[in-house]
Amino acid sequence: MRARIGKSVPGWRSHGEWSYVPAGADKAYLLDDKARIKTGSNDDGEGLPAVDGINRMRDALRKPGRVVRLVGLSGVGKTRLVEALFDATSGANALDPSLAIYTDIADSPDPQPRGLASDLVASGTRAILVIDNCPPETHKQLSEVAKAPGTTISVITVEYDIREDQPEGTDVFSLETSSLELIEKLVRARFADVSQIDARTIAEFSGGNARIALALASTVKKSDTISSLNSSELFTRLFQQRHEHDADLLQIAEACSLVYSFQGELLAGEEAELPVLGGLIGKSAQQVFTAAAELKRRDLLQQRGPWRARPCGAGVSASSSVSR
Repeated sequence: MRARIGKSVPGWRSHGEWSYVPAGADKAYLLDDKARIKTGSNDDGEGLPAVDGINRMRDALRKPGRVVRLVGLSGVGKTRLVEALFDATSGANALDPSLAIYTDIADSPDPQPRGLASDLVASGTRAILVIDNCPPETHKQLSEVAKAPGTTISVITVEYDIREDQPEGTDVFSLETSSLELIEKLVRARFADVSQIDARTIAEFSGGNARIALALASTVKKSDTISSLNSSELFTRLFQQRHEHDADLLQIAEACSLVYSFQGELLAGEEAELPVLGGLIGKSAQQVFTAAAELKRRDLLQQRGPWRARPCGAGVSASSSVSR
């Protein structure tokens, strides 16, 4: 309502399309039987199929005072999975979408998550807070508010943090890459002009990473085909995206792919990592910063506040092949 009358709360949104889905595309959440969601519990073995994981998270968030953390590599579909928690067409007993309050930390929400959580509890308002790209410290603060006596909120935080340690009092779920069949189905649903054989080629190249698959599929035009290309040629197509070859950009991308994530804004100082990455290949911090911005524009790099991370499968080696 506030958004409709021009008085929206900066950075905060009600239930909706938190992940990007192109206009006209099928918005149904795609499921398969692969054990994609790991819980850390010995009882769950190698993990749970997506529908079982969704139901497990719903059961937790339905109760005030519960805190869930969803982690996983960039590009595996974490935000889309959280949307599905409130979607009655996926699994059983969907969460009430009217309770969802969402923010992405990268959007600089005002008030900050802890402040809004405290206000909701003070007013006795039932809500499910969804905090995307949530760093560990913010998660800890929210957990303290959510578990306080008289709480009315439950919380799910999302991050690409893949550390083994589990925050105390938190149900941690880890989302793995998709099956090749699911990626193929996703590509066909989003890009009608991509043939089935090309969709399979894209799925195999992506290694189960939806972000990489969609980025590559976007380069395939009507009457075009990529099924005959080898891995090196597919990488070149993904990386260049109809641009001319840029040796400096490729070299910087190779350096950035050596680390899981890096501080992408500081050009100097003890905390600056751009000069370190640049020093590996004889480039300045400013050159790395500029190249990172271009890689992000090509959807080959993700931004989390000041941090940058490559989607899994997007690493490059000196031979310009996909890093597995």
